[in-house]
Amino acid sequence: MANANKKRRRKRPSSRHFRINVATVIAIVIFAYLAVRTFVSFTKPTISTYEVTAQQINDKISTIGLALRTEQVVNTSQAGYIIYYVSDGERVGLNSNVYAIDGSGTMKNQLVSEEGDVVFSDDNYVDIKNQIIDYKSIYKDASFGSLYDFKYALDNNIIEITNDSVISKMDELMDSGSGISRVKAQATGVVSYCYDGLEGLTTNDLAPSYFEDTDNKMVQMRNTDIYKLDTPVYRVVTDENWQLAVELTEEQYERIKDMQFLTIKFLKDDLTVERGVTFLEQNNSYFAVLSFNKYMQRYMDERYLDIDIILNSLDGLKIPNSSLIKEKLYAIPTKYAVETDEAVSGVAFNLKTYDKDGKEKATTITPPICYYDEGQDMYYVSGVDVSKGDVLVANASDKDGSIQPGEEYVVSETKEFEGVFTINKGYAQFVVISNLYQADDFCIVRASTKYGINQYDHIILDSSSIKEGQIIY
Repeated sequence: MANANKKRRRKRPSSRHFRINVATVIAIVIFAYLAVRTFVSFTKPTISTYEVTAQQINDKISTIGLALRTEQVVNTSQAGYIIYYVSDGERVGLNSNVYAIDGSGTMKNQLVSEEGDVVFSDDNYVDIKNQIIDYKSIYKDASFGSLYDFKYALDNNIIEITNDSVISKMDELMDSGSGISRVKAQATGVVSYCYDGLEGLTTNDLAPSYFEDTDNKMVQMRNTDIYKLDTPVYRVVTDENWQLAVELTEEQYERIKDMQFLTIKFLKDDLTVERGVTFLEQNNSYFAVLSFNKYMQRYMDERYLDIDIILNSLDGLKIPNSSLIKEKLYAIPTKYAVETDEAVSGVAFNLKTYDKDGKEKATTITPPICYYDEGQDMYYVSGVDVSKGDVLVANASDKDGSIQPGEEYVVSETKEFEGVFTINKGYAQFVVISNLYQADDFCIVRASTKYGINQYDHIILDSSSIKEGQIIY
């Protein structure tokens, strides 16, 4: 009986044996995957990208121009108090009254003896108020020097209002033999009541010394004090034609010496004009002289003008130079292309291939178009997508892929282009660019070109670090 019981006992499996189940296998696979991914992430080279942005660029020379005019300063022929007939910036004719001079002080005494101040009309107050508002609207901290121009204009306005109140009384005094006499203009022109001592300069006088102290300010002539004999009393500009001279460095001269016209921008009021230019080399320096037949009155009270000589003004896309790379592309005539909805570019080609029985057939391929030459009716595609010796077939059947009688093209011709690698699709794709402007660190390329680069595209920052077709992510 005991032996029978012994025979019924089964030997228990040893607990030391390792059991492999599905959960264990899955855990091992996940761990291995994470280990490989971690290893790849640490060993994979870092690839920096750049988002393409729109850029407006003005290639310019910022400098200061010296105004040259046909002008002269008129001095008093006797001592006395001055009463002006003409407003600042007003044109006078030959032999017209410019000012009256009170040699005896009669008019001065008359004004002092009268009670009350000069009466300002409502229009006078409005003019002064508008003058202040206009100045505040255009004021910039960077052009603080314009404050002197504003002060000069405001002084002139107040003096003219004061003059208007006394001119009406002057005729009575002159009739009574008071010693007040009128002075007439000896030339036709535009009157100004400021001067700087540089009147009469011509292009023959140009020298670097005239550009050393460009903060030279005009001196106001009008005041209420007595004028001494032979004192400057007004300035007259007798010709609308004037010139603006600019001193150039040798490098600037070499850049623009072959130009017949220059585009310049007056920074005072943002006026941009194009004018003919003459270049001079004298007194061991280079000068550019621009000629004008307009705007004389606009700038007649300024000798030095801040300007920009605009060499290039363009809009495009900014690309770092490190992104640029040159690649050879295969040329394919457009007549071998077929339209398709399967490709982003909408262009496909029929590639001659063979089935397992050796029978010719047409396989549709949709390589990205890197460049389209409209003049030559030619598409250019990358060597990643086609190879030298590939045969493309025109007029292939769309039904069964069999070759129909048609012209064949053997891919062989290449052409080198400059471009960048885009990564919009997760891999490096070469795109041709049209360079408009080249700087030391970046370039500006044409935007909105067919099959070209667009704003917000992502490109490889260092194109030398990867190859075309390389998977980025």
